[in-house]
Amino acid sequence: MSNIAVVFAGGVGSRMKTSTRPKQFLEIHGRPVIVHTLEVFERHPEIDGIAVSILPEWREHFERIVARYELHKVRWIVDGGATGQESRHKALRAVVADEGDDAVVLIHDGVRPLIDADLVSNNIQAVKQHGSAITCTKMTETVVVADGEGIGEVIPRDPLWTAQAPQSFLAGDVLGVYDQAVADGEYDSIDSCSLMRHYGRTLHRVEGPRTNIKITTASDYYICRTFMTLAEDREAFGAE
Repeated sequence: MSNIAVVFAGGVGSRMKTSTRPKQFLEIHGRPVIVHTLEVFERHPEIDGIAVSILPEWREHFERIVARYELHKVRWIVDGGATGQESRHKALRAVVADEGDDAVVLIHDGVRPLIDADLVSNNIQAVKQHGSAITCTKMTETVVVADGEGIGEVIPRDPLWTAQAPQSFLAGDVLGVYDQAVADGEYDSIDSCSLMRHYGRTLHRVEGPRTNIKITTASDYYICRTFMTLAEDREAFGAE
């Protein structure tokens, strides 16, 4: 049974406003965001391969990045689709064609670079024990339901978590759900967790770190850069 990271990096970064490059190619500390993400999987001893879905017009640029940073575990580079769902679906098809239904796939955002080795290991172990692993963090803010410009309901936060990534499954199970979604006319689902739940699958929760943010806006980019600076300082000078 192989363990494969499925990383989708097909977004154009429209909410970054000022960037002329997709957000996955913005640099932090001299390396593209996508490289920071992929290196976590590249260095992890349990990961056997990496599949990446990428914007077709940026494919050659990405291939040069893979060679430059010696990302040897990147075995599949597929053209992304019109939606995140389609991009993930195409990457899953490529992996299952080569690795079979029993592979463990960790589906991850290319712009979520602050994952760590423990989270990867916990996802793999949870899939082997429970059949799935949805990385989540506990909700700490009060959640309200809008009613026009007012507040219609305040929801108790005790049972609330936010789903992040990786979202991990047996490859055949999750590919089957993606196939079914397309057959039912669904092409733009939010994430794999949503699709699996929609089709009645039982999902297992794995707690992840709060630093595991997704770079969507400019402020996310600066927050991520700050976390990386702190991590580098700790490594260089030790914790105080």
